[in-house]
Amino acid sequence: MFKYINIKTISKYGINNTIETFIDDTKIHIIIDDCVEIMFVCLANNLDHLIYGYLKDINRADIEIAIIANNKIAVKTKLSKDEVLDLIKQKDLVGTCESIEIADSKLECSKIVIPFNNTRYKIKNDVLLDMCNNFYVNLDDSMRLYHSRIISLESLVYIDCNDTNTKTNIYKILGMSNNDNLLECAILLDFELSLEILQILIRAKITFVIAKQIQNFGVLKTAQKFGLTI
Repeated sequence: MFKYINIKTISKYGINNTIETFIDDTKIHIIIDDCVEIMFVCLANNLDHLIYGYLKDINRADIEIAIIANNKIAVKTKLSKDEVLDLIKQKDLVGTCESIEIADSKLECSKIVIPFNNTRYKIKNDVLLDMCNNFYVNLDDSMRLYHSRIISLESLVYIDCNDTNTKTNIYKILGMSNNDNLLECAILLDFELSLEILQILIRAKITFVIAKQIQNFGVLKTAQKFGLTI
């Protein structure tokens, strides 16, 4: 479960050697309908939530999960092979600041996901500060894990997730949320918000994102176009 890495640092006083402890991650292979194989490098826990989060566009009742070997999982859906391939291709597309463009091979045209605007909730400053303090102050960084939290803006009920990989962290917590409507939720991240992570959150329709830092100005522009608050 743990790996130990010898780290050398050089300063004007000489070379220092320290041994740091990390939680060991695992290569997880997911085979979808015998036509797509995806590999994730993450903690070998909450794998059902990882799958539900990654396949969030599919109804959970239409997903069947079976472990066929160590760290290898077979997933069966009620979609056709073409529908599965289209869904995977959609996740790999890079959206522009204007919209996310999804190729539709059956219609020989493109479908545009219309940007949504968040007008339901305005978080008060004291509530926002409490949310941040409760999350960031109590983080345990000893194992070098990435942490996230989804919290309901209405009830303030929350769920937490941690993993060795930022992307699988997001997929897992989306799967754990078991909620098709995340418009009234916020997500807190203890890692950098990249454009790739932002695109996953846009597809999940989370309206508030709180992060330690952002990758670049393009992240802000994209969030603004889709009505997210960062």
